[in-house]
Amino acid sequence: MTTNSHTAHPVTERPRLLLVAHGTRSSAGRRELGRVLVETRKRLDDVDCRLAWVDVQAPGPDRILADAVPTVVVPAFLARGYHVTEDVEGACDRAPGPVALAPHVGGEPEIVRALIQRLAEAGAVGAFGSDAVVLGAAGSRDESSQAETRALAAALERVLGVPVSAGFATSAAPAVADAIAAFREAGRRRVAVATHLLAPGFFADRLAAAGADVTSPPLGASPEIVDLIVRLYRENSAGLTP
Repeated sequence: MTTNSHTAHPVTERPRLLLVAHGTRSSAGRRELGRVLVETRKRLDDVDCRLAWVDVQAPGPDRILADAVPTVVVPAFLARGYHVTEDVEGACDRAPGPVALAPHVGGEPEIVRALIQRLAEAGAVGAFGSDAVVLGAAGSRDESSQAETRALAAALERVLGVPVSAGFATSAAPAVADAIAAFREAGRRRVAVATHLLAPGFFADRLAAAGADVTSPPLGASPEIVDLIVRLYRENSAGLTP
């Protein structure tokens, strides 16, 4: 992607930012993650901001980190599963230069605000909104990742004031369609899916086809996500010097 090019960046004494995402065959998904990077660059205009991938696409994080430039690595993952613990953390451990690994974006409070904003944009919040919500995640066999998604569903429920349960597109139960059906059986008339994904693609398509009355769009380059990435960069860059 052209968004990985660093030719547009001035020489900087500040540590580089490397945002690491999963990778997708969806052109819409690639464009949206590119937008996340572009919006982050606008906020950190004196910082070299790059994007790397752990699957499907290149470059991988090892390739970017091989030049030993001081780098803050922000994992663009909404749960701390295998790709964070093995792929991203492994690349940081192998890096020849100074690296600060920030927390993955999924465990942070800005995510709740982003989810609510996307639900509101889809018409699922307010007097004529939904009376139940399924937090639709990609899914993982990692039990700690599943627990993280369920904890986020509980946090979302406290803010929205309606029942919220976690549902998964793959690899974990309940499936999103089953979570929707359970709410309908309980008498909930209007069920929404809060899309707990960063970008369009295979999993977002699955969530959209699960049978909810309304499905929010992926979080993408929302202001809350960009705010979060910028905050994580600033909080983790202090100990790095070129």
